[in-house]
Amino acid sequence: MSETQKSGRSYPEILKLNKDLVANLEGLMADHEARKKELEELRYTHDQAQGELASLREELAHAQARDAERLDQLRKLEQERVDQLTAMSAHLNALRAAVDRYLHEGREKAA
Repeated sequence: MSETQKSGRSYPEILKLNKDLVANLEGLMADHEARKKELEELRYTHDQAQGELASLREELAHAQARDAERLDQLRKLEQERVDQLTAMSAHLNALRAAVDRYLHEGREKAA
């Protein structure tokens, strides 16, 4: 008994199945290649995104350092202003006391 008789298929059927199998394999290989290309593109995009993320983190660190420096400067300026206002207030209090003494002495002399 021949091979074609054992399987119950004719030679043309076997050829058609073989062609279908080859076509399916070619389709699978094309899909595989397309997915490989997509994976390469994703890896490239991922690497670019990682680079941008590192750059953004560096920029953030610099911005935070600048903010901290500016905050320190603002605190120093605020303290200078408070010190100046305290000195001016003490000076005004001394002037007020001197004026009060002068007015009090003037009243005593007038009386």
